[in-house]
Parts: sequence; structure tokens; C-alpha cells
Amino acid sequence: EAGADIVETNTFSGTTIGMADYYLEDLVYELNFQSAKIAREVADEFTDKPRFVAGSIGPTNRTASMSPDVNDPGFRAVNFDDLKIAYKQQVEALID
Repeated sequence: EAGADIVETNTFSGTTIGMADYYLEDLVYELNFQSAKIAREVADEFTDKPRFVAGSIGPTNRTASMSPDVNDPGFRAVNFDDLKIAYKQQVEALID
């Protein structure tokens, strides 16, 4: 009603990596899918012109570029392949 052309999902940390802190890794697909579905339904209520839904994808709470352990500067809590898998799962659910 305010005139937004784009609404965003609230899925910023909706990856298996981010949800692991809450033991919700198994719900990542459902959380992202339902978030996009709800946003799409709301956007479709306003059909006087096209409305868009943007899936929010943010960084995880683990970094591949710095060690979380000052005593082990070479240690990484996550690697590129882990991030690739986590983001792929999130994006697939948002697209679906």
C-alpha cells in the first residue's frame, strides 16, 4: 500500500551455516521457500503494475578469510565449498 515496487524476504541468514547456531539446518529450505512464497503472495495483491520479490542473501556468521582463533591464524571455520553448498541450498529454495 505504501507503493513499494520491490519487497524483500527476511532470509538474510537463512543458510545451513547460519541456522546451525539454532540447530535449524534441516529447516533451511522451508524457511527460505515459505519466506519467498509469502512475499510473492503479498506482492501479487497489488497488481496495478509489476511488483518484484528479492530474496535476501547475506553473509554467514563464519568467515573464510579470517581465523576466529587468534592462536591459530591459518584456521578457518568455513571453507569456500561449504559456503557454496550453503548458498546454493538457500538460492534454490528462494527460486522455487
